[in-house]
Amino acid sequence: MARKSARSAAVQMVFENMLGGEGGEETLRGLIEFAPEEDDQAYIDALLAGVEEHAEELDATIEKCLKGWTLDRIAKVDLAVLRVAAYELCFARETPDAVIINEAVALAQRFDSPTAAKFVNGVLSTLLSERDAKEGENA
Repeated sequence: MARKSARSAAVQMVFENMLGGEGGEETLRGLIEFAPEEDDQAYIDALLAGVEEHAEELDATIEKCLKGWTLDRIAKVDLAVLRVAAYELCFARETPDAVIINEAVALAQRFDSPTAAKFVNGVLSTLLSERDAKEGENA
């Protein structure tokens, strides 16, 4: 299983959790065509745990990057994509930033629309710029 598929499964499970679902093993089996390998399962678990652990901070970070929007106006599926990508950009810095953003944009387009993909791209680009500026100040 590729990281791309694992990230997609994680976004779908975050979305399910946002709607009150459990997002457990049964859900995961329904999202992918085959059982994830051990490292893929660990990656999915880490994304889910990280998004849950840092939920308030992620939402605050995302909200700072919105222009003329609030979190409650964002489609839930797009918010799930943003939360997973923001977690990876801010806390799990193993994957190159461009890959995270490109895959988030592709997921927004797949699960919502081309317009949503542009929105997600804009929010994440702003987040990345602000993260880099903040790190530059702290260096």
